[in-house]
This record gives sequence, structure tokens and C-alpha cells, in this order.
Amino acid sequence: MGAVRDIEHDDMSKIIFRNEESGSSGEQIRARDQKLYMAMLMGNHHHKVRILFNTDDGEMEVYARIWARTDQYVVLKGGAFIPTSSIIDVDLGEG
Repeated sequence: MGAVRDIEHDDMSKIIFRNEESGSSGEQIRARDQKLYMAMLMGNHHHKVRILFNTDDGEMEVYARIWARTDQYVVLKGGAFIPTSSIIDVDLGEG
């Protein structure tokens, strides 16, 4: 696997996300969803998180605020969307 590429929030619209589940087990998916919920709460208080996700060009990450989430998508500040299934991990940066 290649190196993870950082991407700027403004370039998210150029990304082609992989259309497959990144979590390999039900437990991993539940842990990811819990982190996404916490990240959304933190984002509404102006706290950014690092989001690692799968694309057709490999793994990428973005440092951004999550403003909303659904079962299918995460919405970043500014309106960018990431499919929930493409998200590998979320670093809440709490120490």
C-alpha cells in the first residue's frame, strides 16, 4: 500500500471515492460510526479532526470539521461530502 496523501478541504470535490465498505468487521464499523458522531459534535464547536478515507487513487486524509453525518455520508464544513463507507478512521485529536 502506498503512502497516505493529505488533501486540502477545498479539493474534496475532485476526489473519486471507492464504492466499498472500508470497515472489515461489524465492530470496526460501529467504532468508526461512534468516532464520526463524536467528531460531528466536536465540529459543531469548531474542532477539526483528521479523516482517513479510501479513494480510487489510494488512501487520503483531510483535516476538517464534520458538521453533519448520515448513515451514508459525512458533511464537512463548506458542504463537501465523504461517503461513510469510504472512511477508514477518524483521529479526534484528544491526546
